[in-house]
Amino acid sequence: MKISAVIATFNEEKNIKRCLNSLDFVNEIIIIDSKSSDNTLKIAESFTKKIFIKEFTGFSKIKQSGIDKAKGEWIFIVDADEEVSAELKNKIKKIINDKKSLDGYYIKRETYFLGKKIKYCGWGKDFQLRLFKKAKGAYDGKIVHESIKVKGKIGYIKEPLYHYSYPDSKIYFEKMNKYTSLQAKESKKGFLFLKLIFNPFFKFFKMYFLRLGFLDGIHGFILSLYSSFSEFVKFAKMIENNEPNYGLVIRTPNWIGDAAISTAFLKEAKRVFKKLYVLADKKVSSIFENNSFIDELIVFDKKNLFENIKVIYKMRRYKIKIGVTLTPSFSSSLIFFLAGIKKRAGFSKDGFLLNFKFNADKKHREHIIEEYKKIFYLVSYEFDFKNNKQEIFLNLKQEKEILSKFNFDKKFFKIIISPFVQYGPAKMWDIKNVEILIKSLIKRFKKVKIYIIGTEEDKKYKILNDNIIDLRGQTSLKEIIYLIKNTNFFIGNDSGIMHIADAFNIPSIIIFGSTSPLWTGPVSQNLKIIKSNVNCSPCFQKECKYKTYECLKIITVERVLKEAIEMIKKI
Repeated sequence: MKISAVIATFNEEKNIKRCLNSLDFVNEIIIIDSKSSDNTLKIAESFTKKIFIKEFTGFSKIKQSGIDKAKGEWIFIVDADEEVSAELKNKIKKIINDKKSLDGYYIKRETYFLGKKIKYCGWGKDFQLRLFKKAKGAYDGKIVHESIKVKGKIGYIKEPLYHYSYPDSKIYFEKMNKYTSLQAKESKKGFLFLKLIFNPFFKFFKMYFLRLGFLDGIHGFILSLYSSFSEFVKFAKMIENNEPNYGLVIRTPNWIGDAAISTAFLKEAKRVFKKLYVLADKKVSSIFENNSFIDELIVFDKKNLFENIKVIYKMRRYKIKIGVTLTPSFSSSLIFFLAGIKKRAGFSKDGFLLNFKFNADKKHREHIIEEYKKIFYLVSYEFDFKNNKQEIFLNLKQEKEILSKFNFDKKFFKIIISPFVQYGPAKMWDIKNVEILIKSLIKRFKKVKIYIIGTEEDKKYKILNDNIIDLRGQTSLKEIIYLIKNTNFFIGNDSGIMHIADAFNIPSIIIFGSTSPLWTGPVSQNLKIIKSNVNCSPCFQKECKYKTYECLKIITVERVLKEAIEMIKKI
């Protein structure tokens, strides 16, 4: 095999087909993909079967892994946003078939910026070492601005490799953000403040005047200015990275459901900040116990002044400088402020003590997970939440004890029903409907045990059925978590308990009334949402202003039962 092309990809659906079409002269194409979420892989599969998925740990390691998998005598490195010209194809074919060829070659690259080829600004003489004998070359190990080191003689190829890296400003700044972050992580240079002031100016002056960027017209001016700004961002990030890392503290929501959703961000928060503190009210702290990503779970009673003071002093002692609050309360931002946390991010309605604020959509047209993401992005550009998921961890010993306590026998098909909500009656399906549903399920499925969960206060609702196991007021949140994890099926309203079932991917039916699944709905695929389409819903009110609760009344027992039977049959 003469020549192998190696390409590193990540979300390159707009470029990859053009690139691969131009590689019809190579013997094999190796693609190393960093978990693309678009159609990159689908497009690539029509050109090559040699596609490998690898977590991004730097450009050198990614591309070197492709070289190691290649079988060709020659390696040709191509970026997904590049295209091989016809002249370059012919030149490469001559080189690899010539016994007198050198060990490696720099190839001229012609780069297009905002649709125009740039001839000056220092880009007109851009040569990249891309073609070399596999036995003679390897990457230098750098995370960014990586280069190939070749042992032997190196030549130059003037036939061009076309580079379409920056078709518009949006893509330019997306790439700028990525590359400057990598540069800031890799470089720890001194005199950063002086460089932050002067280097952007020198960058513009060199590109636009010394390297004749003005001859490229308005494109040359824009490119020089953008490059100058990139220098500023790079050194700003370096300064930020040089600050001591005392970790991140997350003030979790006080509602059970929102607290469960917030677990989706802990793994990535730990990866970015290395040290992770979680501040949780005692009512929801069980959700965060045993979580391997949390270095310390700080539990307190938010209504207890003394415990609030203890928390403030503890965080001051830990010297935590960055905090994210996911609970819309002034008290949380006050705690952060008094604890000496310099970078405080949260919802804008949390108050003036936050210095990084997110304005949530009052009409709730995006999921609360998306809102949380935007708050986290306020404190770091390094977060990558594309694979985040809710995670609640269990203690095996406690699990065994709790299942034994409540006689959770594996011989039976267990259904947990949570028909109550703390929010208000506009989210709660009629208890009479729940009674009829339970009777129908017991009649339809013989080996079934139905458990009703709720608080002591929920006992005011009478459920007339002797065949259920009524656990209202008998379980702690921790016990509920363990029971739901081991149930076979869950039925409930849009409530906090529903999100526990969602976190464990339990097959579920969720009934929505005045609220919207677009905002607070479950995120797993193993469930069915039942909602009416009345004009006034969602209204997000605790009580129906018309006193009719039509959005819930229109949901019949027959409809819920039919969906339940179909889902249970598949389990």
